[in-house]
Amino acid sequence: MKVSECMRSDVRYVTVPGTREDVLQLMAETQASGFPVCKKGTKTLVGMITRNDLLRKPDENQLAMLMVRDPVVISPDADIRKAVDLMLEKGFRRFPVVKSGELAGVISIPDILGGVLEEDKESQSTDIVDYVNRTIVAAWEETPLSLSYMIMEMAGKNALIVIDEKGELTGMISVSDYIRLSEVTVEDNVSKTYSGTEHSVEWGWTSKDYLMVTKKLLRLPNIPVRQAMTKNIISVSEVSTISDCVKTLRKNEIDQAPVVSAAGALTGIIEDRDLLKLAAKRIAPVQKTER
Repeated sequence: MKVSECMRSDVRYVTVPGTREDVLQLMAETQASGFPVCKKGTKTLVGMITRNDLLRKPDENQLAMLMVRDPVVISPDADIRKAVDLMLEKGFRRFPVVKSGELAGVISIPDILGGVLEEDKESQSTDIVDYVNRTIVAAWEETPLSLSYMIMEMAGKNALIVIDEKGELTGMISVSDYIRLSEVTVEDNVSKTYSGTEHSVEWGWTSKDYLMVTKKLLRLPNIPVRQAMTKNIISVSEVSTISDCVKTLRKNEIDQAPVVSAAGALTGIIEDRDLLKLAAKRIAPVQKTER
């Protein structure tokens, strides 16, 4: 299987010259955490930008100074196993697909899982029990929002399980929720939220009332996490098949989901990155060519 068989070609990207606000607005629109960067007016790839890059340089506004130059890329004609090995080795969730120096698409963990595991016969008959992480990072629903973000960041996660005083699952909060919150708060606290066109968000990153990236922390409204969490939880049963689990993650565009028992009790969490290791086992290693 080749990368071209799994990759997405309709890719959103940002351009240089550009600013931090351009990236933040696209993140809010798409809920994605990273994008390719192209030279303005072309599809010539010049870098990659992720949420972590924004946090590493909180005082920098120019995209050219924030992005990672000369990113790892792959050809659409490359074997999919090469993409899997690169993701596992580098810890990436996605990287650009480049042909003749131009951006041709993006290959991500969900793309690979869909291509390798979703219709795989063995995955359709094997449940997820061996891939469920029983260590759950959670926050009480009354935890201050800013503290919940610190907990998530210190745990090295992209989302937190939210529980009530009985320890029962009531919601989830993710980086995407923090970004969405910034839009809602801007609408509530700023009289003019749009400038230019209706879809151009006027990002005010200096007000104490809403999300602000500063010194690697997010300054957030003083509200409990329950007011910002996602209550419509997408979960999977502990007896779900690997194939069904992959379909659920991809359909809902999430990278992890709580795992519940038949009685509805929280038993763990499953992440697409763990399933990537299984995908690697299902793909034959790339044969090295002898010279």
